[in-house]
Amino acid sequence: MDYIEQMVLTASPAKLIEMLLQKAISVIDEAKNYIDEKDYNNANAKIVRAQDIVMELNLALDMEKGGEIAKNLRALYNYMYRTLVEANIKKDKKMLDDVKSLLEDLLSTWREAMKLAGSTASQIDVNKPRINLTY
Repeated sequence: MDYIEQMVLTASPAKLIEMLLQKAISVIDEAKNYIDEKDYNNANAKIVRAQDIVMELNLALDMEKGGEIAKNLRALYNYMYRTLVEANIKKDKKMLDDVKSLLEDLLSTWREAMKLAGSTASQIDVNKPRINLTY
């Protein structure tokens, strides 16, 4: 078992959300580099990876317990997903930057919320995302 796999298996649900947000940001950066290199097959693969992560984040929302916040996040994730699909079709780096900016804002907010939650962060009641962070 490698280090990343071990981290994923032992991470709290809150930490997994943070890791997914980080991974989505990094694969968008990779996709943009592939677009610059005109390597559209790899760009496609990275954008699809970002779509998968956004979908997993969306599916992890608890709509019953999450209330208005979950509803707003669902709308945001749906917007990001649609934007990623269109960015992939057009190989549009500006659209990728827009989604990346939203993800960075979410990551920053999530980290701040985890700091405020303190020791209760590991007990946050979200479904453990099922996504593989290793590729």
